[in-house]
Amino acid sequence: MNEKMKISIIGGTGNLGLPVVKFLLKSGFEIKLIVRNIHKAKQLFKPDAMLQLIEADLKNVSELKTALEDTEYLYLSLSTQTTDLNIPFSAEREGIANILEAINKAKIRQIIAISGLGAFNNVQKNGSFEFAPNIIRKQGHKLLKNSGIPYTILHCSWFADSFAIFRRKNVYSVIGDTKSPIYFTNCHDYSNHLIHAIANEEAFYKEFPIQGKEGLAHPEAARRFFDIFSMNTKITELPGGIIRILALFSKEMKFVKHMNDYFSASTEEFIAEEYNTYKILGEPKLSITDYAQLLKEEGIYDFLKKLVKS
Repeated sequence: MNEKMKISIIGGTGNLGLPVVKFLLKSGFEIKLIVRNIHKAKQLFKPDAMLQLIEADLKNVSELKTALEDTEYLYLSLSTQTTDLNIPFSAEREGIANILEAINKAKIRQIIAISGLGAFNNVQKNGSFEFAPNIIRKQGHKLLKNSGIPYTILHCSWFADSFAIFRRKNVYSVIGDTKSPIYFTNCHDYSNHLIHAIANEEAFYKEFPIQGKEGLAHPEAARRFFDIFSMNTKITELPGGIIRILALFSKEMKFVKHMNDYFSASTEEFIAEEYNTYKILGEPKLSITDYAQLLKEEGIYDFLKKLVKS
């Protein structure tokens, strides 16, 4: 098997990590999935000869050293959901520091990390809203850049997957700016970008904006998606005033308010071609409706129904 077909992944049981793992397995990759809870991972993934599960905690350097000992290509699907820049541990900052301490420098050839489009320095404008997760992400990016290890950072627009992930009781609530276009990506096209990045020297020591080709206002994109995925889903716009009130009583809603404030103050420019994303990492193939049909047929997010019921 070609060496580039083997990859270690941290964060592969998350909402965006899980479908990427499944798409990579379909593409023939041999995956070592490093997880904090191996019991949960076994519930999410069917037994597969190409999938090895290894238990290790990002806070435990010793466990990470064992898990990463023979890793040549590493993909990090980490996330940050906080409004506090001074939290003692963030996966995308302290977690990355621990990974870099644990990684076998004699073996590692490339680290690839997912990130947000707003954490791409080239799109951060002076005076714009400071989104806490993006600030923390940039601190983690600096660690990667200073490590000397070839890195590739994939800065993503909204994922169309979010429609399925954040639907609650057949209701999807739109937050933030509802009129400006968003260049939605999806986990299938993103996985292909990732595949083109692995062992690709043209992608070494670089950051790429990951965007779809078509800009759509958030409510319109949601309607197109649910017309295929689940026609009985109601789409609402959650007013900022309601979010502010709910944030007084819920830690989760406090973060939603932070997201709402950020996305209300931000607009997305199409820059993927300017930074050669399509040239180096391949072009996106699926429209919003194409992807909705694929998710519906393959049931990738069916596990969310079980979580809601439980």
